[in-house]
Amino acid sequence: MQLPGISLLWLSCIISVAQAANKIEVDLRTLTSEAYAGRGSGHADINKSARYIYSRFVETGIDVYYQSFRFRHGFGKLAYGHNVVATLPCNVTPCSAALVISAHYDHLGSKGTRYYPGANDNASGVVVMIDIARQLMTQVRHREIIFVATDAEEKGLYGAHFFAATLDPERVALNINLDMLAVNSRNRLYVLASKQASAYTKDIAQAFNKEIRAQVFTSTTRMSRRLDTPRVDWLRASDHYAFHKVGIPFTYFGVGTDPLHHTYKDQFDKVDIPKLTQVSAHINAFISALSVSAAP
Repeated sequence: MQLPGISLLWLSCIISVAQAANKIEVDLRTLTSEAYAGRGSGHADINKSARYIYSRFVETGIDVYYQSFRFRHGFGKLAYGHNVVATLPCNVTPCSAALVISAHYDHLGSKGTRYYPGANDNASGVVVMIDIARQLMTQVRHREIIFVATDAEEKGLYGAHFFAATLDPERVALNINLDMLAVNSRNRLYVLASKQASAYTKDIAQAFNKEIRAQVFTSTTRMSRRLDTPRVDWLRASDHYAFHKVGIPFTYFGVGTDPLHHTYKDQFDKVDIPKLTQVSAHINAFISALSVSAAP
């Protein structure tokens, strides 16, 4: 039986979305499982979570490496962290300034016989980042795209600070930080953009639709008022702050507050996989639009 071209295209899109959802589900289920014990940080050895993320980038065909570092935490105790860094090169000239996509993979670890799964915070951001890497692998890219799964965010953004210090701000157009992307019944993401990144607000709006909306702020004060979080400094709330500190423009994507944040109940089964897949597709649409552009 022959099908019209449009039907074949429609069928191909459905299959592609289903495959993406399946991989997102597998990654999220794995990273939040008991075997990963809450993805705690601070150990000298590269942990199971970092190795899993590394393997997923390898399967995608992207060059990847570990970036290990040391930091002092608590009462000056020496601790260790391990970022996972993957790079997609620019494949069409002229090559413009790079994009850096970040998502922290560490969480709170375990306490006694219980562990903190950290499904929304921030396994959701990590699995979306990996999914975006898969999608961008076959696309035209006028920019180098760097993916960094950071460690020790929960202890003080240590992995992001270490990584950002290795970058030349003049060669990076934008940091896109993903932290807590499991949208709730409101179907809304909140985006904080630095003033240097305010030109991207229209691109972000165009990448989303009526099903999943993105509300963009260029002021932490306005974002706090909208979310009714007067005690939260959204500029310093996640890894984007490390990039901001070295002069790199940023956009931070997240759901804002979550009643399950930093509790044992932030579990895999609380995440709506189809919605998370949509979120990934929308953020990828934004990144793809920047990637195909030869603009500085």
